[in-house]
Amino acid sequence: MTQQTPPPASRLQRVLSYIAAALVIVSLLCIAAILIGSALGGMPQQGAGQGLWPAVIVFPLIAFPIAFVLVIIIIVSSSRQRSRAAKAAGPKDRR
Repeated sequence: MTQQTPPPASRLQRVLSYIAAALVIVSLLCIAAILIGSALGGMPQQGAGQGLWPAVIVFPLIAFPIAFVLVIIIIVSSSRQRSRAAKAAGPKDRR
């Protein structure tokens, strides 16, 4: 039995995966900032609608769904790429 190597990821897949990872990481940092700011009493003192807090509160609400859609796009494009590679390999190399 031969061991098949998976096809390399395209540039688009790499870029989308880096963007999705960055969105998730920054969103988690925003959530941590909200939790820490609330625990320290910074949000009520400063006012949650003033300064940087509105952006910190809203960013995860927007970034998580965008990252989810990007992950779905990566999965679909990867499966299409593997399907094309399997068709090109022919019926003798299929598992």
